[in-house]
Amino acid sequence: MNVIRKLLLQHRAEVQAQMVAARARAAEPFEEELRAVNIALAALDGAPLIEAEPDESPPAPAPVRKAGLGRGRIKRSLEDMILAALRAHEEGADTGTILESLERRWNRSFQESRVVEELRRLASDRTVVLERGHWRMQAQPDLVTGDTAQHVAA
Repeated sequence: MNVIRKLLLQHRAEVQAQMVAARARAAEPFEEELRAVNIALAALDGAPLIEAEPDESPPAPAPVRKAGLGRGRIKRSLEDMILAALRAHEEGADTGTILESLERRWNRSFQESRVVEELRRLASDRTVVLERGHWRMQAQPDLVTGDTAQHVAA
């Protein structure tokens, strides 16, 4: 039994050595190509030509500064999305309707517990009110007349 164990350990060591050698042979063409790409990028950027060692990772590129406004979607918090959904329902809406509005408008799913938690936080901030099972925006006082009226944002 001891002889079999020694033979298996020896065979395992040989297989591991073969794997290391095979990985090195397989990586050689990619390393050469990576060096060539790094040299070409450095030449395009006007940077000094420095070859990276195989064990070193290439230097991180400098951040590119964008001119003008960025493109793409505006990042919105859950609070902003909920307030937008409530503005769409002037008379108020229950939690299910708010979830449906959020999912339809932003084309993604929301956890009901997170939405309810955010609604409760907004209620404690006196931004929204829960009346008869419906959430609605807090009535804002009109600055000119002092009346309370609901304003709908575009």
